[in-house]
Amino acid sequence: MPTFRVFYTERMPSGARDWLRMYGGRRAGEEPEETRHEEVEWEEQVEAGSAPEALDVFFREHVSGQDRVMWVDEAGQSHEIQGIEDYDPEKSYIWIEDDKLMEYQGMDEATPGMATCPLCGGQGEVVTEVADEFQAREEAGEDEEGWA
Repeated sequence: MPTFRVFYTERMPSGARDWLRMYGGRRAGEEPEETRHEEVEWEEQVEAGSAPEALDVFFREHVSGQDRVMWVDEAGQSHEIQGIEDYDPEKSYIWIEDDKLMEYQGMDEATPGMATCPLCGGQGEVVTEVADEFQAREEAGEDEEGWA
C-alpha cells in the first residue's frame, strides 16, 4: 500500500498573541512556546490506496467528523464539505485541533524505502538508514561536522 506524506501547518491567527496577553494575563515572553510563532509546520505519513483516501485517513485521525473540516477557495472563503465526497488533494483545507487553527498544505507520495530528509526541512527524501543514523547521532549530541 502506498505511503503519503501529508504536510500541514498550525497557524496563529493575526492578533491572537496580543489577545492572549490581554485576556490570558500573560506578559510578553511568558506565552507557551507554541504561541510564540506565527506558524509551525508538520508532516505526517499515512498509508492509503490513493491520495484522496490518504486525506480521509488523515482527517479521521485529526478531527471528530468530516463536518469539522472546511475547504478554502482561491478567494480565501471557507466552505463546508457537502455530503460524502472524496477529498481533493489539490484543495486547501482548514480545521481546529486542540484549539489551534490547522491548514492542510499538500501531500507527496513517499518513495518506498525512503524517509523524509532530516536536514532539508522535509523537502526531500533520503534512504531510511541514513535518516535513522542522523537521528541517532543528533540524539547522542553529535554535530553535523561528522557528516561528509
